[in-house]
Amino acid sequence: MSKLGAGQLSRCEEMLRGIPDVVSARVVLDGEGSISQIRILAGAERNAASIAADVVAGLKKNFGVDVDPASIIITHLQEPAGEGSEATALSSGERPRFVGLNMSSKGNKIEVRVELANRGKILSGVAVGPASARNRRRLIAQAMLSALESESESGYSFILEDLTVVTLAGKQVALVAVSLLSPLGEEFLTGSAVVDEEEPEAIVKATLDAINRRLSVLM
Repeated sequence: MSKLGAGQLSRCEEMLRGIPDVVSARVVLDGEGSISQIRILAGAERNAASIAADVVAGLKKNFGVDVDPASIIITHLQEPAGEGSEATALSSGERPRFVGLNMSSKGNKIEVRVELANRGKILSGVAVGPASARNRRRLIAQAMLSALESESESGYSFILEDLTVVTLAGKQVALVAVSLLSPLGEEFLTGSAVVDEEEPEAIVKATLDAINRRLSVLM
């Protein structure tokens, strides 16, 4: 059994964040409510195998849920000591990396929170607005930009100009247009990402793609 009961998702993620050396955790459910993927951002104290074992045991003990260890994706902020980790370390020369996304409804509004990993820190951005399908997409991109602005040099800001998802060569593709305002003026930037699994994640990646080439100046 890999299904979570109603209202258990947030408690499950909270439990996972309580595992030693886990910085952030996100549980992805399929259309039937079963766990399809678990994404963990971890520090450098423990290796991936140890953390995955705790994830499996914790889900079984607290929720009666069995998960395939292969569905657990663990990314380290930096390589655990003494281990040749396959996870890429976050050095000062690397760009922010998408970690997780959470959406929660509040009446007719929705709150979107996006988390990024950058230089050993977690950047968090929040956007709140009407819960329409079209606006939900915009809020994801706006939360993403908010996370980046929290670490950007003063005098720089982002404006989400447009966002759409189109079909190209039989594939769904997220397209994002962003204006970067700086002391030097305004610059129009665009980005794209293929919707491989989840549309929200593709929107975040398209937004990152739009501004990646300017991040060395901004952060």
